[in-house]
Amino acid sequence: MARAAVTPSLGAAATYGVLSDTYSNPTGPTTINGDVGFTTGPLVAPLGVHANYGSGAPYATAGVDQAAALGVLNSQGCTFTFVAPNVVLDTTLEHPTTYVPGVYCSTGTMSVGTAGGITLSGAGTYIFRSGGALNTVAGATVNLGPGASACDVFWTPNGATTLNANSTFVGTVIPVSQDITVLSTTNWTGRALTYGHTVTTPNANAVISVPTCPVVVPVVPSSGAPTAPLINVRKVPSPLNLPAGPGPVTYTYTVTNPGKVPLSNVTLTDDKCAKVTFISGDTDHNSQLDITEAWTYTCTTTLTQTTVNYATARGVFNDMASVDTAIAEVVVGVPVVPPLIHIIKTPSPLSLVAPGGAVVYSYVVTNPGTVALSDVTVTDDKCSSVKLVSGDANSDAKLQSNETWTYTCTATISQTTTNTAIATGHANGLTAIDTALATVVVSGSPVPPLIHVIKQAGPIILPAAGGWVTYSYAVTNPGTVSLSNVTLTDDKCNGVTAISGDANGNGMLDTNESWMYTCKKYISYSTTNTATATGHANGLTVTDLAVASVAVSPALLPVVPPTPVVPKLPNTGFGPGDQSVVWMVSAAGLFVLATILFAVTKGKRVR
Repeated sequence: MARAAVTPSLGAAATYGVLSDTYSNPTGPTTINGDVGFTTGPLVAPLGVHANYGSGAPYATAGVDQAAALGVLNSQGCTFTFVAPNVVLDTTLEHPTTYVPGVYCSTGTMSVGTAGGITLSGAGTYIFRSGGALNTVAGATVNLGPGASACDVFWTPNGATTLNANSTFVGTVIPVSQDITVLSTTNWTGRALTYGHTVTTPNANAVISVPTCPVVVPVVPSSGAPTAPLINVRKVPSPLNLPAGPGPVTYTYTVTNPGKVPLSNVTLTDDKCAKVTFISGDTDHNSQLDITEAWTYTCTTTLTQTTVNYATARGVFNDMASVDTAIAEVVVGVPVVPPLIHIIKTPSPLSLVAPGGAVVYSYVVTNPGTVALSDVTVTDDKCSSVKLVSGDANSDAKLQSNETWTYTCTATISQTTTNTAIATGHANGLTAIDTALATVVVSGSPVPPLIHVIKQAGPIILPAAGGWVTYSYAVTNPGTVSLSNVTLTDDKCNGVTAISGDANGNGMLDTNESWMYTCKKYISYSTTNTATATGHANGLTVTDLAVASVAVSPALLPVVPPTPVVPKLPNTGFGPGDQSVVWMVSAAGLFVLATILFAVTKGKRVR
């Protein structure tokens, strides 16, 4: 774990709301309260107050200072690295509602979601570093909690940045070498610094405001040495997992001083292990953590469920404190992996002349998951005798991930017909379901409506105590006629909420629209739930189903949903020579690090 995050000096770049090679606002002037730097500028100057505008001094110096600040930001080690490469920050249990100061890293993209946004709480530096693009979902919010300041929030994506409509955003964005786009009605307290690249505000009603930040002058002793204290803690659990169930785990901590001044009143605490014990390291016995020393601590506790815990080290110099955190996860028991199944259906022929005739339906069923499926079935609501043709290569009656099972069914069709095939399979006590629709047109019949729903759950694996799951739904119209009276329900999640999609406001799901919904529920046991989308057209009703499973690891009984809070760390584990209770800091909430990409794909054919 790296030392506590540090806010770099932005130098001449600190006064710029936009620092770019090209600044473009094609539809009109955006409001920018701060300097605007560019070599190629807009036809209309932005609104707001700009002491410096264009490529005059200190534009070039600001570019140099921006690069130096990015170097300082990216040299700081990650406080926490998300398991999933592409991260959505929102109020799910997978990622916390509230973030404390630190360096948060993802290997892929990073975006701020709409499930309540995120809150930054506590004085200190926040660095969000992504290996890909940075985005906000429309309506996303980044909120400042007690002690947090926009002056100390930084985003350093290695990809393009897009702040979508109606976002409330905080912090300075310094991409590695990419463009920044700010869409309509975005309210951004911070800076868009991408010297040598492009900043675009394509709508005239976005606002960028540079925060007013105090100038921090460090205390310098007579020797002239810098006085900012720094502390670093690393934590290693042993064992890393307990596959057989509950058992003891020993954490070993190493606390070092990467700064240039000794630290006094050094403390180490762990929010899930109470008896932190100092082992060794104070070589000169002066009760100060010197820059040449490494202090070792240990703590043993019994874990009954998969646990993420936080160690916090604190040291003081000249009334200035430095704090660092280390995060570790120990997996208890074998996590349950949800099963997956996929079906594609093809009718032949796709069309008939009146009065109709025989249609042969072919079905292809596969297993995109990692566990074999038993009791696999395929049914069709308009074809009664679905038969397995081939695919069970090892004859074990289980659909393996490397197998493709084919089925067939023949029915006589006398009018235009849309039918639904449902494939089911079972594994690990859970049921996997997928659906496929197909339409056969008989000339002279009315055009049948079609509807399609895709559903995702995040996360799909929870610890034994359960947790909050956010379901996301996308409803589309793959047919040729608009749908009225569109509804979406979920049999295990009440309060499904529409987010967006009716672009023309006509109350009908048109063929070029995608309607988005969301629903949040606390899950305390493994659950499979079904979303049902319904629409109407031409006197016909059409439905589609989407199924998702969330697994809860065994070990504990279901619990009552907790109220999300930022937990406080206990006052335990004092350094040598320290006999008093010292000031503590808040730790971040529980991160659920086990995330598995889960997608339900449906095959559809429309003619």
